[in-house]
Amino acid sequence: MRYPINHSGPLASEVTGTDTSRLAGMVTLLMTGTLAGFLIVSYVPGALGVDSRVATVPFRGLMLLLQLYALFRFLGAGHLRMGMSIVSVVPVFFWTVYSLRFIVDAAFLQIPLGTAPSDMALSLFAICLPTFLVLYQIRDIELYRKALPWSMLALGVCCLASMLRTRTSQDVTLHGRYQGNDILNSVSYGHMGVTAIILGLFVLLQIGRVKRGWYLRVGAAGTVCLGAFSILAASSRGALVAGILVIPLIGYLGIRCGSRFVTVAMCIVLAFVLSATASYFSRNGLKLDRLLASAAAYDTSSNSVNTRHNMIRDAWREYMDHPWLGSSIVERNALIYPHNAMVEAFMATGTFGGSAFALLILTAIYRAMRFIRRDPAMAWIPVCFFQQLIGAMFSGGLYGNVPLWGMMAIVLGADLPRKRPLLPARQLSSS
Repeated sequence: MRYPINHSGPLASEVTGTDTSRLAGMVTLLMTGTLAGFLIVSYVPGALGVDSRVATVPFRGLMLLLQLYALFRFLGAGHLRMGMSIVSVVPVFFWTVYSLRFIVDAAFLQIPLGTAPSDMALSLFAICLPTFLVLYQIRDIELYRKALPWSMLALGVCCLASMLRTRTSQDVTLHGRYQGNDILNSVSYGHMGVTAIILGLFVLLQIGRVKRGWYLRVGAAGTVCLGAFSILAASSRGALVAGILVIPLIGYLGIRCGSRFVTVAMCIVLAFVLSATASYFSRNGLKLDRLLASAAAYDTSSNSVNTRHNMIRDAWREYMDHPWLGSSIVERNALIYPHNAMVEAFMATGTFGGSAFALLILTAIYRAMRFIRRDPAMAWIPVCFFQQLIGAMFSGGLYGNVPLWGMMAIVLGADLPRKRPLLPARQLSSS
């Protein structure tokens, strides 16, 4: 079936029929590229034996061109968001001060950065900022419906490929040069598994009473199992915590707004898969003990936890020493982001920029919760946002966290769906 255009969105009066389908296809490409694009490309450098920062440039350029084209199509002449509201002003202010901080540090103050300034600029200005800007402009939430199965299948393929290489960060470097994509590390690998489970469960459980074909449900079941494998293989604390927090929410939505029988059955199957995977990893000597121990006790007994604790502490001290404008784009001692998005925002941009980022996060959380209540079928978008937000509190830098900025842009920019009553379980709408 074709979904009607939300007439409050850009070009709503000009796009119908074929144009709507084309716009939905473009949005599907953007969403799949945001959630799975870099992960798909991550297997090319390893196969060719070249540096990932060279091998992934064509993909980055392709995504930038696609974003610019999408921006041109959706905005057009006179379709910019001209209204002044907290939702539009706050992100503009934060992006401005954060970008100025990077430019001043890299070009004028020449502060040593743990990552090459060119790589940071490429991630910030060619990937994250365009992604946020374009997805923020797409106000019709209906255009994202087709993106769910395609993104799920793409992530399932990534998880399947990763299953053949159960080690991640231990074997992606050779002589100091990346042999996998520069985001294919334990953290990204783990969150890839969590996102795969989220999307797979939404398709499999038919959340929102959306009927799916049997082939999609089979693919979703496989994606969920492969995602569970990836989470344990990555041994990432942040991904594990995000999974523990968001997956029960999906189970609740499945019982209330989807297929109750499939939800209960999938919980049993997923428990079996996790148990079997844990047994396999225990026999093959991967870092399962570290993963499970960190889930039980997040303390400074781990070198990784201790290092992050010190960086967060030092970053907050630097903010306290420079409360108005912040200290620098990176933590001065470790020369890297402090692995906590909120602390990083205050450290880099000071009180005003940090407060703007905090307000941005609170607004996004409020809107995400309303999305879940009003349209369970599209709740996979706010759930993915919650997953990325939780992960950003454990690792990653603001200048390169594409999934976080992408999901946040959709939650902030899309018009809230009209509240509609849930259909009885036997009345499933066709997708």
